[in-house]
Amino acid sequence: MKNKLKKIILGNFLIEEGSFTKWKYIVFLFSMCLIMIYSSHSIDSKIIRIGELKNETSILQSNFIESRKEVMKLKMESNVMTVMANRGIKSSTTPPKKIIID
Repeated sequence: MKNKLKKIILGNFLIEEGSFTKWKYIVFLFSMCLIMIYSSHSIDSKIIRIGELKNETSILQSNFIESRKEVMKLKMESNVMTVMANRGIKSSTTPPKKIIID
C-alpha cells in the first residue's frame, strides 16, 4: 500500500513501461478541465451581457414612457388651443354642418 502511494506521489507510474494509456487518460482529463474552464468563462460573460441588456431595456422603456407622456401633453385640446392662439387662429364657435348628397 505504501509502495503504491509512494509511486503515485513521486509520479513513477507515468514513466514505467505501458504508461502510454495512463498518459492518454491524463491528457483526456486535462482537456476536459480546459473545456470546463472555457465554458464557465463563456457562461459568465453571457450572464454579464444579459444584465447589461436588461439595464438598457429598462432605460429604453422609461424613455419611451416619457416620450409618450410628452406626446399626450402636446395632443391635449387645451395645449393645441394655446399654440393656435399664439399663431392667431381661434376655434370656431359655430358647430360644423353636415352635407348630405342625394
